[in-house]
Amino acid sequence: MDLGITGRVAVVSGGSKGQGLATAQVLLGEGCKVLIAARTPETLEEARAQLAAAAPGRVAAVAADMTDAGEVARVVAAARRQFGPVDIAVSNVIGHTIDPDEAGVHAGYFGDTPTREYAKEFKQLLLSSWWLAREVIPDMKARRWGRILNIASGSAREPQWEIPHILPNTVRPAVAALHRGLAEELSPFGITVNNMLTGPVATQRNIDYYTWLARERGVSFDEMISTTYARLPLRRPGKPEDMGHAIAFLCSEQARAISGQCMSVVGGRLRHVY
Repeated sequence: MDLGITGRVAVVSGGSKGQGLATAQVLLGEGCKVLIAARTPETLEEARAQLAAAAPGRVAAVAADMTDAGEVARVVAAARRQFGPVDIAVSNVIGHTIDPDEAGVHAGYFGDTPTREYAKEFKQLLLSSWWLAREVIPDMKARRWGRILNIASGSAREPQWEIPHILPNTVRPAVAALHRGLAEELSPFGITVNNMLTGPVATQRNIDYYTWLARERGVSFDEMISTTYARLPLRRPGKPEDMGHAIAFLCSEQARAISGQCMSVVGGRLRHVY
């Protein structure tokens, strides 16, 4: 299927690894021009070189903190200078810190998570996506075409009470509400807005989380993973490229009528009917 997005300009935050990198790869495969942004210059350069080898002349990278409004503006301006106005914006900023070797607020328990961590989670998950949308919307409106997507979590729809997850359980639904409201406002301009819900995926972040959680519960990592995956209909973790392909379709001309949705890319883990 020709998705009709050849030549479109995309910005993908968190694009140096995991689901962000996979999304950039898929969009490049569909003929887009892609700028990836991430905090760590070394990792970002490795990703840029990998992507550029497959799509020379269509890849750029900017080291930036996408939880800072000024940095977000700088990234979008760089994409505009390099390729032109941004057509596709993918927000992919992680939330709470996960260090498998340390105890701390990443545990996500209500009783020992201080106020500052709720504020930080709100900034990282909600404000980062709001700032990115704010920067790209004027050009999208002017051209009457655009795609805004946020890589989020299934906890936006079904809070995960079975694991320590208080921060995303609290903030993710607000992020989904933001994108639902944007979809309503931007539909007349040919701009779609969707929130992507993910779950257990084979990324380093998930490995770190379950390494920590296994230690918290006094079980081995293998036992923790086995128990977790046994609850999934697929009986295995998702793959980063699963998200990339779903996003690419929602960016397509064929998906122009899909907006304001929380799209589950979790292998059937969420149990809601609609």
